[in-house]
Amino acid sequence: MCSSYTLLSFLVLISAFFASKFLLPAKELPIRILNPSDPCTVTQKTWTLTSRPSGPFKSTDATLETSSLDVCSPSPNSLIIKTSTLGLDAFLRTMLDAEAFHGAVNLTGDLPAFGVGTVVSSGVNSTYSPGDTVMGMLGASNYVEMIPSEMGPFPVLPFLPTELSLGLLSLTTGITAHVGIYGVLKPPRKGDTVVVSAAAGAVGSVAVQLAKRTGAKVIGVAGGEIKNYYLKEELGVLAVDYKAGDLGGQLDELAPEGIDFFFDGAGGEVLDEVLRRINYNARVVICGAASQYSGNLNVGVVKGPSEYLKLAEKDSTMKGFVVLNYMWRVPGAMLDLIYLWATDKIELKESWVEGIEEFPNAMVKMFSGGMVGKILVKV
Repeated sequence: MCSSYTLLSFLVLISAFFASKFLLPAKELPIRILNPSDPCTVTQKTWTLTSRPSGPFKSTDATLETSSLDVCSPSPNSLIIKTSTLGLDAFLRTMLDAEAFHGAVNLTGDLPAFGVGTVVSSGVNSTYSPGDTVMGMLGASNYVEMIPSEMGPFPVLPFLPTELSLGLLSLTTGITAHVGIYGVLKPPRKGDTVVVSAAAGAVGSVAVQLAKRTGAKVIGVAGGEIKNYYLKEELGVLAVDYKAGDLGGQLDELAPEGIDFFFDGAGGEVLDEVLRRINYNARVVICGAASQYSGNLNVGVVKGPSEYLKLAEKDSTMKGFVVLNYMWRVPGAMLDLIYLWATDKIELKESWVEGIEEFPNAMVKMFSGGMVGKILVKV
């Protein structure tokens, strides 16, 4: 068990670490290189957007570009980072459309992805040093040169496995789930019936576990036998397989008493079926709509909640959120997740794919099914 003293010590160490990176005055030093004896020229492999997907993303929508990169000559303010791991998030698909809330990728632009890597070299004005491990929007590339900004890259949390920075402790994964369950509307409580859609994915599987900890009855909605087995046998919750048909009938069987709280990452038909079954004073939290991410957004063909009047009939609330608007909750969420992880009370299953060459195939698998938890690419 983590004592309060242990958590306090951890906070002090983290504070000192970040202060050393950002609060102390930077010294102007020569270009710094991790291994001066290594060759200066490396082969950079980067996936770029060849064509905008007209539906589900296909591997042929991207091209692997190769070029030479001089890692010994970063610009004065930049870093050159060797990527070790990339993480996949469902919202990345939306950035491949011509219009995107998170920012559209231009044709021939790099495919977006959060990643973890090691600083190979840094310019004279950089606060980072060669050998530092950082994370941020590195893109689907094995090497990247970037200028640090308020958007990153950031140091990974010390003393913890680096993969946690892309999964359980990532703003787009574990933190999003924590905020969505506890911080957007009145949280679930003992006696409630909670439904989580996209429940075997990275965000959904964390949301399932957090909801279960409140003492509520939890039902996860996912597609296929592999994902439903994971929900029932590994996470210990009830499960609905939307690919098996009769989604409403399955919900009626598992939740005859109705639904009090819904964490939605799927949208579409699942949202409508849940709205038909909400109780009085139910809470519906809209985190995402993965079922609509394959070209439906911003073109007028999103399948929205046709049963929205149930909210009025049942005096209930539906609210969407973007985690960036809840940054004040991040420190508390992160500490809670670290504690739960350290005491083996929560996990985020990882599905690994080997090689930067497989990045587009991993994107395809994220939506086609068969992989659970956080999809990570070992570059």
